Amino acid sequence: MAAAANPTATPQIATVHLQPNEEIAHRWKVVRKIGEGSFGAVYLVKDLHDGKEYAMKSERAQETTRVLKMEVYVLAALKKASAKHCCDLIDSGHLNDYNYVVMSLVGSTLHDLRKQPLNTKKQKFSLGTALSVGIKCIEAIQELHSIGYLHRDLKPGNFAIDKNDVRKIVMFDFGMCRKYVDAYGEVRKPRWAAGFRGTLRYAPISCHISRELCRKDDLETWLYQQIELTRGKLPWRHHAEKDKDEVGRFKEKCRAEEFQKELFTGCPSEYVEIMLYLDTVRYFDTPDYAKICDLLKQAMTGNSVQEYPYDWETPEWKTLCSELG
Repeated sequence: MAAAANPTATPQIATVHLQPNEEIAHRWKVVRKIGEGSFGAVYLVKDLHDGKEYAMKSERAQETTRVLKMEVYVLAALKKASAKHCCDLIDSGHLNDYNYVVMSLVGSTLHDLRKQPLNTKKQKFSLGTALSVGIKCIEAIQELHSIGYLHRDLKPGNFAIDKNDVRKIVMFDFGMCRKYVDAYGEVRKPRWAAGFRGTLRYAPISCHISRELCRKDDLETWLYQQIELTRGKLPWRHHAEKDKDEVGRFKEKCRAEEFQKELFTGCPSEYVEIMLYLDTVRYFDTPDYAKICDLLKQAMTGNSVQEYPYDWETPEWKTLCSELG
């Protein structure tokens, strides 16, 4: 197989350029752009009715890959299920030549928090924070799976602390999701081959061998994220922007006992148990989410660490952030 230069397989979406003070659907007023990437642009908007602020995503109506359409489906289903670990769907619609979706704002992402000034040397969380956050991410993944969807692009940049509750973790960016159940709630049969989806650094082995993804693949992706948040790096990080095949081989190699140290140095032994368990889960199996959470709690007890306060709640963190503005 040829080397892959692109570290992610997120569809490239043409940016919709909205201007400050532009009004949309007689309800939303654009404040400013707050983000942009392969998903398109994200704007801070204000509700003209009550002055509250939200996030708005937009995409060209003629896009062949309807990322926002999937996002709306998933957010609506999560809202109906009273999910606790996701942003809220506020509004969606079509105007002129673009589609839009409005959702609640989130706070700093786990990616950004890991790289905050107090973490710049090691780029990791304290063990207590990493384990507690890991449990909440598992709960978020379970909520998504319970409504019949896979995320397929989990990473620290797609989890954030809630805007109003720094101890609440929310999942967002559902444009890469895929429904894994049919109209009767049965798991769909896998395709013979599937294209690479997700971000190379965190993608499961199934992505590297063009295998249809299942629920356990989201959890494998979570585990790579969890290791990075705990020890500050993944052993294949230097390959993660260059060679898909090399990264895939590295992930497979780390399954062997003699190479596990490369992946799990600085991590609780329970992480190895989680990996070995996930490797036994098959396509149609429902993962044991409680088992994974119990292992994380066991690691917390075994290492005598506390769940709270989180790193970003400490006086040192607050003081430094205040000084930096």
